[in-house]
Amino acid sequence: MRSSVYRRLGPWLWLLPSLTVLLPFFLFPILILARNSFYTEQPSGLLVPVLTMENYLRIVTERYYLDVFLNTLGIALLIGAICLAIGYPFAYYVVHRAKASRSFLLWAIYTPLMVSVIVRVFGWMVITSDSGLINAVLLTAGVIGEPLHILFSVPGMVLGMTHRYLPFMLLPLINSIAKIDPALLKASAGLGASAARTQLLVVMPLAIPGAVAGFQLVFAGVLSDFVLPSLMGTTRFRMLAPAMYDEAITNLSWGTSAAMALTMLVTVLAMLLVTNLVLRRLAPWARTL
Repeated sequence: MRSSVYRRLGPWLWLLPSLTVLLPFFLFPILILARNSFYTEQPSGLLVPVLTMENYLRIVTERYYLDVFLNTLGIALLIGAICLAIGYPFAYYVVHRAKASRSFLLWAIYTPLMVSVIVRVFGWMVITSDSGLINAVLLTAGVIGEPLHILFSVPGMVLGMTHRYLPFMLLPLINSIAKIDPALLKASAGLGASAARTQLLVVMPLAIPGAVAGFQLVFAGVLSDFVLPSLMGTTRFRMLAPAMYDEAITNLSWGTSAAMALTMLVTVLAMLLVTNLVLRRLAPWARTL
């Protein structure tokens, strides 16, 4: 009797420490945010406890807010695609080709995660400035006649975001590719498939779970990124997190800012749900990996 009770309660007991942190420091603030998003705003910045949909109607009808959401979604999809395009061949090389250099390559992936994002951004600001390393090399080589304006632009922001979020794509991909049984690759070659055909029909389909997990991490991270758009981006191309900050702190529109935050959260949850459903439909074998 006691063993059956422990079997039922055991998992919840293991989850109890994390739940004691998650509930008060995540769930309650989200509930307060949801409440504020339905409150009526006053010009003074105060929220009146009168329920209204005006905050949500504003962010889905006014051009400024629509542009902010479209800009952020577009950049999140772009960074996810770039990280996947760069990350897959790198992950495959680390698993199947790198021998002596594998430890160094893994160290190169993990090390940036240990450095503050502020420090990394300041490093990129030095590299991408008009007098920075990139322009200095291109000017010295005679490729360009005047400095490229990379910093405080969309390309510069994309460059910094790719560097920041690439490890979040690499780690799931490496883990997914490493789980593939080498016997499958030998069997494919033994049946006459070329290396490219084996890559396309064996390795890539089995690496889909890692690609999806990496894309989810990158997408969610870019969607909520505040530091890089603020320090490397441009005010002519507004992103969601800085726009939310401006609404709350500069405009004192706490209800609108809360509505934007809840919309962002729902967008992330919808993306996770849709990608998981698509994964189950298009790659049912992924459930067993």
